[in-house]
Amino acid sequence: MNRRLPVYLLIDCSESMIGGGIEAVRAGMSSMLSKLRTDPHALDTVHLSVITFDAEARVLVPMTPLLEFQEPVLLVRPGTALGAALNLLADRIQAEVRKTSHHAKSDYRPLVLLLTDGQPSDDWRAPIARIGAQVQPRPANIYAIGCGVDVDYSVLQSVTDVVLRMEDMGADSFGKLFVWLTASVSSASQGVGETVGGKIKLGKLPSNVEVFEGVAPSLEEGPQRQIFLRARCETKKFPYLMRYRFDAMFGCYQPVKAHRLSEEEVKAAGAAKPDDIRSELLNGAPACPWCERPGASSCGACGTVFCSTSDDRSTTICPGCSNMLNRGPEGDAGAGFSVRQSGG
Repeated sequence: MNRRLPVYLLIDCSESMIGGGIEAVRAGMSSMLSKLRTDPHALDTVHLSVITFDAEARVLVPMTPLLEFQEPVLLVRPGTALGAALNLLADRIQAEVRKTSHHAKSDYRPLVLLLTDGQPSDDWRAPIARIGAQVQPRPANIYAIGCGVDVDYSVLQSVTDVVLRMEDMGADSFGKLFVWLTASVSSASQGVGETVGGKIKLGKLPSNVEVFEGVAPSLEEGPQRQIFLRARCETKKFPYLMRYRFDAMFGCYQPVKAHRLSEEEVKAAGAAKPDDIRSELLNGAPACPWCERPGASSCGACGTVFCSTSDDRSTTICPGCSNMLNRGPEGDAGAGFSVRQSGG
């Protein structure tokens, strides 16, 4: 029986990955599979698994030979449960990676590629004792890739001593990343027998990815770097997600962009309701991606956020509960209220 090289992809599917990020990951995974399947060494050695995490961690694909691997559906959901993902990874390594027996040699030490673009929303410290850098020898070669500008690198440095940074989250940037990942997995499949102490050496980094060096400051004590509001178009009733980023200079959240959501992603999000945020901390709203109206309102009856703009109408219909809502007098425009935020 051939020795296998287990490869685990841990993919952040939180709301901060919505838009170009998650689309690029889908395209990158498809391209990676196509390329690896043309490599006889990879076909003979590499077994691939996909674990995603949002409010919880899921095994979308258990350890599977490349030729039998079916691409999973990646859905964006609230939450960034990195701790749950690390715990699940430890469970799967224990269950799936073969040990030496009388009948076969052990598998090679697994290669773990972790992609994340935000701050954890759960307890990530407890799983470190099982899978983190403090465990020697570590049960896997872990490479953490921080994507975007809102990553808490101090967390990733606690997980592994190989932390990479890719600030540009455009499609081209992710494309280069997955070209590198593909080449690295291919190279690892050919050179696993030559590793020292089980350490896999990956290929030369692309120009858009760099090694994160130095001690990263923790972002846990400060305000959330990003927040997200789920909303519906008032006229079309279609769902969308508003992204805000914290502006330290003004002490508020500035609108970044709104992204269309599918009804499948709405159902997948579940019924979790994190803390509300005060409207005074939100400096406006991004335009609705369905009708392009620039403002937003919130229903006092059901809490639904929906696109809105100042016009001559005195009433509107909530796209969430269908209640008729009366617009407040002009003088109430500055009054604050609570807004239901999503898990991020």
